[in-house]
Amino acid sequence: MLGELLCFRCGSADFSGASAFVSGVWVAPAVKVDADSPPIQLIVLPNCVSQAYSAIVRRTPWKTSVMFLTRLLVLAGVILCSASGAFAQLRVVDYNLAKLIGDIPSARGVLTAMGQDDKFGFATAPAVMCFQEIPNTVLASVDALVLSAFPGVPYARGTYTTSGTEDGAGGAQAMYYRTDLLTEIVSGHADIFTGASRNSDRWLLQLNGYTSTSARFYIYSSHLKASNTTVDAATRNTGAIALRANADALGAGVHAIFCGDYNLYTNTEATYATMTAAGNAQCVDPLGTANWTGATNAIKHTQSPRLLSGALVGGGVDDRFDFQFSSIDFHDGDGLSMIAGTYRTFGNDGNHYNLDINTGNNDYFPTDIPRSNVAADMLFAASDHLPVVVDYQVPPIMNATMQATFGPVIVGATVTVPVLVWNSANVVHVSGSDALLASVVGSAGLVGSQQVTAPLAPSSIAVNLLVNTAAAASINASATITTAVEGAQNPTITRTLTGSVLAHARASWSAASVVATTTAPISTAANVGAVQIIVPMYNFGYTAAQATLDVDGATGLVAPFSVVDSVDSGIGAAASSLVFSFDSNGRAPGVYSQVATIATSDANLPGATSASRTLTLQVTVTGGGNAADLNQDGSVNATDLAILLNAWGPVNPKTSSADIDGNGLVGGSDLAILLNGWS
Repeated sequence: MLGELLCFRCGSADFSGASAFVSGVWVAPAVKVDADSPPIQLIVLPNCVSQAYSAIVRRTPWKTSVMFLTRLLVLAGVILCSASGAFAQLRVVDYNLAKLIGDIPSARGVLTAMGQDDKFGFATAPAVMCFQEIPNTVLASVDALVLSAFPGVPYARGTYTTSGTEDGAGGAQAMYYRTDLLTEIVSGHADIFTGASRNSDRWLLQLNGYTSTSARFYIYSSHLKASNTTVDAATRNTGAIALRANADALGAGVHAIFCGDYNLYTNTEATYATMTAAGNAQCVDPLGTANWTGATNAIKHTQSPRLLSGALVGGGVDDRFDFQFSSIDFHDGDGLSMIAGTYRTFGNDGNHYNLDINTGNNDYFPTDIPRSNVAADMLFAASDHLPVVVDYQVPPIMNATMQATFGPVIVGATVTVPVLVWNSANVVHVSGSDALLASVVGSAGLVGSQQVTAPLAPSSIAVNLLVNTAAAASINASATITTAVEGAQNPTITRTLTGSVLAHARASWSAASVVATTTAPISTAANVGAVQIIVPMYNFGYTAAQATLDVDGATGLVAPFSVVDSVDSGIGAAASSLVFSFDSNGRAPGVYSQVATIATSDANLPGATSASRTLTLQVTVTGGGNAADLNQDGSVNATDLAILLNAWGPVNPKTSSADIDGNGLVGGSDLAILLNGWS
């Protein structure tokens, strides 16, 4: 029987994969928070986890509160981080876990909460976590801690080295990285002796999906000598000198992150000066180089989240021992770079100087005090250090596309070819990728160039290039898209374009040259009806590189002339025949003529133009008045019949008197006219 039923409403989370999901409500198994309390059934509504604890945390003893909170987080499966996909954006965490002697469920909750930290507008499971004070005896437990803090997120432990001496002197360094985002280049690992029987570790990580060496970075984790004596400070500086010598030897432009517990008391220590001195791996302190001591700088402090000492060191939040330096190349905004302003001590609101981090209310998340209080309680119980969290942008991944073909078109056409460019870096927030500054340049038939800033997918930006259509040609053009952003993937992309630019059609009355004006003369007798006039139209010089010709019609004719057929299309190598008619009935002998305007154009393609041609139709009506009198001897008889039969078949009506009806063919209709006129 349940002793208490709680329903908590809180900040955002994704509960897919939780213990049970019933009608949209997540239900966890009933739990006992301690031996003296009744079991509690957790019912967590969608969009809630972080404020759940606030319902009881301020009204129960510390131990009960922490135990309840951590079990809540474990049962909830810390789903926000596990549900997310593989995003290349980098969140780097360093945290001294104090040999894991603190409350392990609280430590797990802290890791999860750092992945959920959306203080700057986005949240993502850490890409890299560096832990200090990790002796070999707790390594397997840390492995399990990481995997349980981020279920579903693939983590691997980087190369791990230690010794009995190092374990006894504070423990070795352990680094975990997301295998969906990064790959360790094992040959880049090194141990650097930094004094006091301790080694710093160096790892080399490459961004997945990137091939440039500028898309890889070194990360160092260190635990320098503690205490504030002159000898201790000198030992720390000896370690810093070794770190800088190692990193400087990597060459100019190195991307390196230096994180860990440096045990620095002031900014005047030689160690601090060594780390920030000029050189290939000169370190930048994102919080500035000014004094960090005192209450006014409390927000920078990382030790200790607890006032009283026990198994964990106390002293209150009053020291800045933990750092995440980065080389100057992480601060140029080019490619791999720190996202400005994201360096923070997780859970430190700046209001707990020399106090427990969970004294009273905590407002690390200013608009969500209950959520901040949850984080503060976990930090208090987990370790005697506060973790440092920094977000970094990744280089862009350039992609571009362009149509592969066009046309055909005709000389003078306007052909716009858009080149689409976008950044496909898979980040959770636009600030997680460097801006993609790209140059698009056309060549070999593509004209134009433009500098653009391409957006993140699924958006894109279009750069419109123009095909050079000044002359007929077969186009084999290309567009080259480049970016100079450091470490960018696909920094040069070439897209090709093929197509044809055709010459204009050339309407002509002759097959030998371009003739724009001509006369078509014929002769006919009067009173023989409609006489056809057939005129050929050519597309002069036609080849496959030239547009076909369309004849669009004739105008300007009146009776006795008329248009029979003056429309045609697709005229290539073969001529088209335009047909006109002359009505001979009732015409007196003489010459009849009219001028026709013939409209022509290119085939219906981009760039098509039109032209007109002039045709004079001229008909001579002979005096005999009888077209059947082929020899004009005054009678229609066997002599005329012989002339007609000898000419039987296709003829030129302009030159053959046997084509009585003028249709270009001596045939039955002509024979009928002749026989009807027999005399």
